[in-house]
Amino acid sequence: QKYGIDFFETYSPVANMNSIRVVLSVCAAYEYRMEQLDADTALLNSELKDRVYMEVPFGIENARDYQCQLNKAIYGLKQAASAWNKTIHRVFLGNGFKS
Repeated sequence: QKYGIDFFETYSPVANMNSIRVVLSVCAAYEYRMEQLDADTALLNSELKDRVYMEVPFGIENARDYQCQLNKAIYGLKQAASAWNKTIHRVFLGNGFKS
């Protein structure tokens, strides 16, 4: 993948560690119940804005001259994290959360 040809954006925001500490401190001080979640295959559920093509994986017969168009992101795709952030952001807004 080459920047400007195959992808244009890779940035995906992350929470600042100090912000996480403040939230955890407030939760501990008020004895709030805390829960944590990890979506193992989150990146695989992100929608791609642009068309992305890949070579057919090795071992697939009669596919030498073919390419696959990706419907969703795959691991190793440069824009996968950014695409996931946009997808989950849209889901949160659609469920009444505010940005």
